[in-house]
Amino acid sequence: MNVFDRNAKTRHRTLAAQDKEADVYDYLKSEVGYRLADRVYDIKRKFTRAVELGCGRGYVSHHLDSEAVESLVLCDSSLECLMQCKVPQDVPTTKLLVDEEFLPFAENSVEIFLSSLSLHWVNNLPSTFKQVWNVLKQDGAFLGCVFGGETLYQLRGSLQLAETEREGGFGAHISPFVQPTDLAALLNQAGFVLLTIDSDEMTVNYPTAFHLMADLKGMAENNATWKRKPHLHRDSMVAAAAIYQQLYGKEDGTIPATFHILSFIGWKPHPSQAKPAKRGSQTVSLKDLGSLLDPAKKT
Repeated sequence: MNVFDRNAKTRHRTLAAQDKEADVYDYLKSEVGYRLADRVYDIKRKFTRAVELGCGRGYVSHHLDSEAVESLVLCDSSLECLMQCKVPQDVPTTKLLVDEEFLPFAENSVEIFLSSLSLHWVNNLPSTFKQVWNVLKQDGAFLGCVFGGETLYQLRGSLQLAETEREGGFGAHISPFVQPTDLAALLNQAGFVLLTIDSDEMTVNYPTAFHLMADLKGMAENNATWKRKPHLHRDSMVAAAAIYQQLYGKEDGTIPATFHILSFIGWKPHPSQAKPAKRGSQTVSLKDLGSLLDPAKKT
C-alpha cells in the first residue's frame, strides 16, 4: 500500500534540519531517543554491529557508547540530517544515505537494529520488518519506537469538525498511525519472537493549535500522505483552533497534544532462547488447580 509520499517526507526532514532553530523542535524526538537508548543498556550484552534506521539528527546514537556497541551505522533518507547527526565519541560510526524501505545490508550481518520515531512514514512495514529480520544475526534484537494510533487525536478531531462545518467534508491532515495489536502482528509475521510492546502517552502543552502545527513542521512531522490537501483554508484553521481550545483547553489557556508512543523489542530466533512448553506437556490438570491452591481440599 502506497500511502506516503516518501520524497516529500525526505524534503520535510531536510528543510527542518536546515532551520537555524532546529534544536528548538528536537524536544520530543530527543526524549524518545534517550528512552530507546536506555533500553539498549537494559540488555546486558555488548553488540558488535548496530544499525539505526531513520537516525535524524542523532536522537539515539549520541546516547550510546562503547559499553553498548562496538560499531554503529547511521541511516537516513536525508543527507542534511546525516551531516548533522551526533555520533558517539568512542564508537566507530558510518553514515549511509538509506531509504528505510530498501535496506542495503547483507543477511545475518547485524546484531541490533534501532529506530526511533521514523518507521511511521514507511509505506510497506511488513517488507521493512522482514528485511530487518533477514539482516539480523540469530539472537539479534530489533528495538524501536513509533507513534501509535492515539497520537494527535485532539488536533485530528478539531480539524475534521472545522472542515466539515465550513467545507462540507474533511481532508487527511494527520497521518494514520499504527495500533499496538497491528504492530505486534506485523512483527510476529516477519518472524520476530519474544516480543514486548509498551504503550505510553506523552502530553505536551502549547499556547495555541497554531503553535502546535508550527512545531510539527519544525519536527518534520507535517503531513506527507498522497491524499493530503495542498493547503488548509485560513478560516478552517481558525475554526479548528477555536474548537481545539473549547474541547480540550486547560485552565491556564494552553492546549494539550497527545503523542502516543509504542516501544517494542523483538528477537530473531536462536536455539538458546527460551521457548514455551509444547502443547500437552503439562503434568497437572487444570481441574486439580483448586486442590493445589487449597491444601485442605487434598485427600
